Amino acid sequence: MTKKFIFCKKVVIIFNLKLKKPSMFKSVKSNKISEHIVEQIRKAIFEGRLKPGDKLPSEKELLKTFNVSKATLREALRSLETLGFLEIRKGVSGGAFVTEVDMKKAREGLTNFLIFRNLSLSDLSEVRLILEPYVVEKAALFITEDDLKKLENLNKDCEYFLKHHIPIESRKNEIEYHRIIGSVTGNPILMFILDFVENLLIDTKEILKPSEEFSKKVLSAHKRIYKALSERNPQKARKEMIKHVKEVERDLIALQKERAKEKLDLSRSSKTIDL
Repeated sequence: MTKKFIFCKKVVIIFNLKLKKPSMFKSVKSNKISEHIVEQIRKAIFEGRLKPGDKLPSEKELLKTFNVSKATLREALRSLETLGFLEIRKGVSGGAFVTEVDMKKAREGLTNFLIFRNLSLSDLSEVRLILEPYVVEKAALFITEDDLKKLENLNKDCEYFLKHHIPIESRKNEIEYHRIIGSVTGNPILMFILDFVENLLIDTKEILKPSEEFSKKVLSAHKRIYKALSERNPQKARKEMIKHVKEVERDLIALQKERAKEKLDLSRSSKTIDL
């Protein structure tokens, strides 16, 4: 069987691969030995030689194969566990097991990277305007009655939360609304990016604490988007999504400026407040 690989940076998609049974790993010699161990195990997972649920060879076998110290091997395995590739279990039936990296773990890693990149609301909105109009346009063609029911229920829940002044739950539902639309595409890359962006939006709202009036406007937009989706009207759905994303950006930026002004006024009025 022919080996066919497509490389996209370090992501490898395997179409056909005939596996050879000899040693999966090689001994390593470098100043950063643990990194080479991590890279070899990750490669084995990417190429399909290791799958979720598989158990790595015993510590004794790995020490012999990699020709490293126990401390170095454990450092590498801990790194893989932190990245979400392995689960280290203790006990008689324990060991290092391959796990599927879940969305939460992947999202946390990307969030940690972007914390130091001075993201702005405009950056966030730009990504949303590139992706979400396309996503909702596609969703209008393929959305199921079950998905529409979920969106309708979320809108009803938001109405209830707003009526009873429960802003946190309302915000969660606002984001879940977009996740459901994204899931209709069936594209795992799009779904991951949208999930990541929407979670950044949750964090932003937690910091800025928009008013109920803001959430009412969001709900109104979601109802218009729902109507377009239920009518299976891609152009209308796209138009409503663009309007919605721009409105959210405008209102949050205005709120951000207001909060900044409030902090400035406080700092002038009292030297004892730690801002």
